[in-house]
Amino acid sequence: MQIIVGRSIQNQIAAGPLHFYTRHFFPLASVSHRSQDEEIHRFRAAQQRSIVMLSKLYEQAARDVGIQAASIFSIHAMLLEDTSFVESILSVLSNQHTTAEYAVQTAGNSFATAFADMDSPYMQARGADIRDISNHLIRCLLDIQPPDPLGDQPAILVSDELLPSEILALDRRKLLGLVTWHGSVDSHTAMLLRAMKIPGLAQSNITPIWDGHPAILDGFSQCLYVDPEPEVFRQLGLHVPRYLQRREDQAVAAAIE
Repeated sequence: MQIIVGRSIQNQIAAGPLHFYTRHFFPLASVSHRSQDEEIHRFRAAQQRSIVMLSKLYEQAARDVGIQAASIFSIHAMLLEDTSFVESILSVLSNQHTTAEYAVQTAGNSFATAFADMDSPYMQARGADIRDISNHLIRCLLDIQPPDPLGDQPAILVSDELLPSEILALDRRKLLGLVTWHGSVDSHTAMLLRAMKIPGLAQSNITPIWDGHPAILDGFSQCLYVDPEPEVFRQLGLHVPRYLQRREDQAVAAAIE
């Protein structure tokens, strides 16, 4: 059994297999073969489509988790129209003659880094919001659908981080819990998890070799138990899985013999 320590997002317990999600970065061309005006038009069109998409996410979140948590997506829509952010994108387009998607990525990385360098943990967590809206824009520009990190079976999802729109897109019946290498308990992702009553653990040093292994996420003790012993299940008030119970019974029988 391995015990992984992190920062708890919610005082809840979840048990299930670990499912590791590796984020694939967008294949972006830097140099554009279009005119500058065409690239600016592409950006503006993607910006408007993204705002419409975020409006729909707001409506979905308001229905599913309440207006307070849904306000995340209103904030994202405002960020998409933020003068400094937009001007930074247009500046890259104008000065470097890049594709619109490359300009969005460049400006987004710059803003996310600026937030990460701030002293306030709350402001540091806003870097994830910038990454989220940048991804929205890039998907619109490249006509790429959002990923499905979970797969077919209910699992405790493990990733570098998961962004608010990615959380909302997941099937809540399959998301047993979330463990991230990075992330923050002050993030909007954490806020959504609390509203959805799903346990999470941020800033955990966990290795992909445990993909598929059974685990217990204990938000109360801020621990993830990988390959937990039967006694851990009992201590946390959980049903011992059949395979562990059979193994325990066989060990007792062998000892008696």
